[in-house]
Order: sequence, then structure tokens, then C-alpha cells
Amino acid sequence: MTSLPEASDQQKLMLSMASGSQAAFGLIYDQLCVPTFAICNHYLKSPAAVDEAMCGLWLYVWQNAAMLSELDGSPWSIIIRTAEDHAQTERLGRAS
Repeated sequence: MTSLPEASDQQKLMLSMASGSQAAFGLIYDQLCVPTFAICNHYLKSPAAVDEAMCGLWLYVWQNAAMLSELDGSPWSIIIRTAEDHAQTERLGRAS
């Protein structure tokens, strides 16, 4: 397993992604796809719902990278919290 980048490197990747770098997005996704999938799976259970939530989450991260990079905390922890919020919202939407 590779180690996670330091917070300053995470911030640089987020800023690169905010500038449109698909390579930076790919590196971030590679680091966080497993934990974000686990979070979505924990809340949603259904494979179709998990896939939909993952697509929505990563589209949100791509489209809002500049805003996310300005929040307090490490970019990785922010994306993990965003995944939790996104999965919980999806679960509530499916329950109604």
C-alpha cells in the first residue's frame, strides 16, 4: 500500500484539479476510491445505489475542487466527509 501524500501535497493536487488537471483528479481518485466506496457501501448496500453515489460524489469533487480546497482540514479528510454526507443524503432520498 502506498502512503498518503502529506497535507501540503494534497492541497497542491486539489488546486491542480481545480485548474482542470485530469491527472491530479486521477491521483486523488486512486488514493480515495476504496475508502469512499466503503463509505457509500456502508450507507447504501445496493450495488446500483453505491455506483450512483460514487459517480455523483466524484462529479461533485471534480466540479467543486476549488471550493473544497478552501475548506479547513486536509483535502483528503474533506473528501471523506463529503462522501459520508453524500451517501447519507442518497440514503435519505431513497428512503422517502
